[in-house]
Amino acid sequence: MKKILLIALIIGLGAACKASGQNDSTKKDTAKINNQIAKLNKKLNDLQDELTKVQNRLPEEQSAADEAASNSNKAQEKSRRQAASAVGGDAGDTRKAAKAAKKAANETGDAEYAAGKVEKDQKKIREINKDIEKTKEKITKMQQDNG
Repeated sequence: MKKILLIALIIGLGAACKASGQNDSTKKDTAKINNQIAKLNKKLNDLQDELTKVQNRLPEEQSAADEAASNSNKAQEKSRRQAASAVGGDAGDTRKAAKAAKKAANETGDAEYAAGKVEKDQKKIREINKDIEKTKEKITKMQQDNG
């Protein structure tokens, strides 16, 4: 009889300990999830700040790219005219044509570089938007799991 009471007491105390342990782990899990949510919110704010910076700089870069393309077109047209006059002209005309061709090549390189910067920023905007959406989904999922 004493053995049965002792076994029942041990089982009862074991169950009580498990129940109190689960209660504490739930509190710890909630705190851990809240901490992760806070980190994700900070990441979200950082991503939104970065997105704003890139979006603010994009119009300036687009304008610079358009101007560089225009300058490139003008330099190429001047180079064509100089080359046409050099065909029937003297050595001075040839030098002018070579100089105009070199300037056109430089202007074209500048235009390509500016267009590349614009394209790079547009790609960055798309990537940041994807990261923002993923972060928002993680936050929503964690809040649903937690609450």
